[in-house]
Amino acid sequence: MEPKDIFQDGYDKEWWEDFRREEVETILQLTGNKNSDYTGGNECDNPFANFDGSEEFGVQPLVGLSVRMADKFQRLKAFCRDGKLSVNDHGDTARDIFRDLIGYSLIAIGMLERDK
Repeated sequence: MEPKDIFQDGYDKEWWEDFRREEVETILQLTGNKNSDYTGGNECDNPFANFDGSEEFGVQPLVGLSVRMADKFQRLKAFCRDGKLSVNDHGDTARDIFRDLIGYSLIAIGMLERDK
């Protein structure tokens, strides 16, 4: 007897490969646009300018970034607990929170590379 195929409705490895690639492209576009906005526009060459600015408050940039990630996790806890977000508009969905966490992770890795 064959085990039941749990990958019904097209959610198989081929779907997963396509999904991952499309999602990464979406995240790259999103993080590129957000980086331009948060660092002061196209005139600024420092991709970490907004995080580096936290030093003016005595906060190391990686710590400041980690606090922002913690905020995202707090929202995810609320989503997991309540099954919904109070603010659930474009850019504020649970999926967008996960995308932001990936974006923050990329920034953190870039900052670690810069600070080697």
